[in-house]
Amino acid sequence: MDTAKGAPDFSPAGAELEVPRAARTAPDGVLAVDKPLGVTSHDVVSRLRRLAATRKVGHAGTLDPAASGVLVAGIGRGTKLLQYLQGQRKTYATRVCFGVETDSEDAEGTITAKRGAIREDLENLESVLATWRGQVMQVPSAFSALKIRGRRAADRIRAGEEVKLEPRPITIYELCALGEPQAGEHAGTPVVYQDLKVICSAGTYIRALGRDLGKQLGVGAHLVALRRLQVGSFDASGSDNPNESLPAYSLQELSQVVAAGEELPLVSLDAVCRDLFPSCQVTPEVLTALGYGQRPEISSQIGGDLGKEDSDKLEKIYALHLPAQEISLLASPVEGKWRSVLSLQSR
Repeated sequence: MDTAKGAPDFSPAGAELEVPRAARTAPDGVLAVDKPLGVTSHDVVSRLRRLAATRKVGHAGTLDPAASGVLVAGIGRGTKLLQYLQGQRKTYATRVCFGVETDSEDAEGTITAKRGAIREDLENLESVLATWRGQVMQVPSAFSALKIRGRRAADRIRAGEEVKLEPRPITIYELCALGEPQAGEHAGTPVVYQDLKVICSAGTYIRALGRDLGKQLGVGAHLVALRRLQVGSFDASGSDNPNESLPAYSLQELSQVVAAGEELPLVSLDAVCRDLFPSCQVTPEVLTALGYGQRPEISSQIGGDLGKEDSDKLEKIYALHLPAQEISLLASPVEGKWRSVLSLQSR
């Protein structure tokens, strides 16, 4: 197919699966890997365990083998923060093939309909995109990791079961076309390819979005490429504002760092917490009490940033720290008292 000028690169460097094992265990922290095509998220975690010389590695937000881009990983106690990082807004670039549908809603599936499409069929694309901006309800992709009575929806479909998923609320902050639609051919059928940029909340299924756009335009559609460009502050898009984002590293780059005897470029737990939550300075007595499972009073004199409103922060969770020290505990204010949410102190 022809590619529009300036279209996103959906094919980053291939999978570098041979990585060295670090001589010493990496410190606690978080980093983002620019996952290549053709490997699973579990494959990436497996390589990070060698690079970090520890089995305590996890990731937030699975990427299919057919997708590339930002995969956020936690090392050591960094794994405790993955549940919060997974909820961050995400940015994607995707290529949609209009005119052909598949059962999995992407190029890996079996073709179920070939209606065909020409460029004129996308004349109302902007109007259709507008219906998906903001808070909307979306039916997730049936070929997904969502569990139904303990089993993944995708596994149930492969077993021949009929799966029906209910609509879920999502938010799409930005949805726009990248470049002009390009005419092409797929499986002997005339189709139209269109690149899109999507900035959305966690829980948004880009495959399902492509599916629904095709339905609204009356020609059907499926995804042929997907790249996750950003998760929260982690960015693989080559941002022009490096001070406002954190890079995603290829496995090859991380391998070179470890082979040189250097430490992995981890983001500290303190930095991650300050990015995710409003911070609050407290006394040693407060931290001690919370460590024993108690619920100390919240002092109006030692409130720090308590009560500040920031729509980009996670609500009702604060990062607590002693004066001039790093974040050591996450807590929520409940009826004038602190309730411990997560301890980041080493044991």
